[in-house]
Amino acid sequence: MLYKDPTKVTFDFIVVGSGSAGATVAARLSEIPEWNVLLIEAGGDPPESTENPLLWKQHLRTKFDWAFLSEKNPSLFKGMEQERCIISRGLALGGSSSINGMAYLRGTVEDFRQWKNKYGCHGWDYEDVLPYFKKSEDFVDVCRYDSEIHSQGGPLTVTPLETFDPAYKVIAESEKSINLTKVNDLNMKEPVVGYGNVYATTINGSRCSTLKAFLIPASIRPNLYVAKNTVATRILIKHDVAVGVEFKCSLESEDIKSVFCTKEVIICAGPIKTPQLLMLSGIGPREHLNDYGIPTIKNLPVGDNLQDHVSLPVFVFTDRKYRSTEDIINYSKALLKKDLNLYSQKISSLGLSSLMSFYKSNDNLEYPDIQLINFRIPYNSTNTFPNKINFFTNMFGYSKEVTDLYDELNLLSDLIVMTPVVLQPLSTGRVTLKSVNPLDDPRIDLNFLSYEKEIETLLKGVEIVVNLSKTKSMIVAGLVLEELRLPNCADYIWNTRDYWICVIQNLAAPFYHVVGTCKMGSEDDRYSVVDTKLRVKGIIGLRLMDSSIMPKIVSVNTNAASIMIGEKGSDIIKECYGKL
Repeated sequence: MLYKDPTKVTFDFIVVGSGSAGATVAARLSEIPEWNVLLIEAGGDPPESTENPLLWKQHLRTKFDWAFLSEKNPSLFKGMEQERCIISRGLALGGSSSINGMAYLRGTVEDFRQWKNKYGCHGWDYEDVLPYFKKSEDFVDVCRYDSEIHSQGGPLTVTPLETFDPAYKVIAESEKSINLTKVNDLNMKEPVVGYGNVYATTINGSRCSTLKAFLIPASIRPNLYVAKNTVATRILIKHDVAVGVEFKCSLESEDIKSVFCTKEVIICAGPIKTPQLLMLSGIGPREHLNDYGIPTIKNLPVGDNLQDHVSLPVFVFTDRKYRSTEDIINYSKALLKKDLNLYSQKISSLGLSSLMSFYKSNDNLEYPDIQLINFRIPYNSTNTFPNKINFFTNMFGYSKEVTDLYDELNLLSDLIVMTPVVLQPLSTGRVTLKSVNPLDDPRIDLNFLSYEKEIETLLKGVEIVVNLSKTKSMIVAGLVLEELRLPNCADYIWNTRDYWICVIQNLAAPFYHVVGTCKMGSEDDRYSVVDTKLRVKGIIGLRLMDSSIMPKIVSVNTNAASIMIGEKGSDIIKECYGKL
């Protein structure tokens, strides 16, 4: 039941945020008939266009995206608008799962082993979390089904991807020629170094967000109430007990209302809004809260430990086979039409992005630390997004001075963009308040690449792409790596170390995987905000369940792990109240 006035009902649980984790939590808790559950979401329904996987980039920097901006950094972001990074997060039912790239990757055994052994998060080892990945999953690729790592019949459909893109085979052959192994399933338990077809959260060719997988099926339950376009402004806490939430009925509303619960408040607002809401409620670093006149209820390191995967989306290949402009245009339109037609045939496609690769920056590593992501931009289409913003500005926040270079190349042919991503960052940033107004964005300091080792890893990613560009497969196909002549790097010779470091300082960008700002840890870990039961330390009846609790970022795309957190957190609550 979708209910518009939550103040008239008594609730057992209030869930704030309907994203990858929040929608999961609300649906799972409402499985208990005697529990009344309220889900509060700042956004509304995602548009129908989000259903088509190939169009996912078109929803960035629209009203369905919080579109946060980072602060300036003295050594990075020089090629971006205002020298700031764009940080996209979903603002709709389903949260980021309604606007993301849908890649379904879980994380390595080592990721979760570190959560337990290095960060004291007992109960969160690989063997502990695997059942919750499987609990969600309806894995439909019967040819590769392995019951040890996958499951069928869950609410979240996970499907293989199809594409007609000829560059898929070309890049795969190039990677094979440099001794990279083809991998059938990128979610295998053992270390995955190689290239393969990524699985996606799609169903019958369409997006399978947590709205579709969890919330819509649960909406028939009379004990689940969903308040859309409702902004949580403060957690109500009395004598160290969370008792409810203050909210506004829209982003424009002036009226503040309150709603109360008898059991718990569960914050699933994501890695930016969750720490902001906690700090506005008096939970955070005492000195920082004092600066804003907020009485400190609990002095905790809220907002610290921000992590993301840093990418370098600057490697552009054009198709230099001798053809007329008319042939290039017709070829581009025909290829795009073939992939788009898969959607009408209910076949899932992310185009060239379905090919994903994982590398080790040195042979001593057991697990990969570099991911290679690919995407195609059709001929002369960099400025055709519905929001009238350039493709590279939409995706990465690049300035016009930079996007002009891409536009020029896009008049030669389609562009193939290869993007190395650093999977195991060492640097951590911070989210802090800018004001006491809950509708103001918080301050986001991305302290990227502050360790030399991270820069060296990214430079290794550069080397991999350059080496791929020289392989026979790429040369025969006519794919040429263009020399991007950044004005800010004009003093350096292309493909020298100094040149690439300059490029990194200008165009290294986050990859939509922000996590960690309310770190989970053991009881005696003074750098953590929640314990291993996801309870905010020192506050009764308040838990956090989203990617903000990750002590260390998983070394893959983060959406599947966020859903897992919602699944496991829901069972932790059920067990606490004897309902598991």
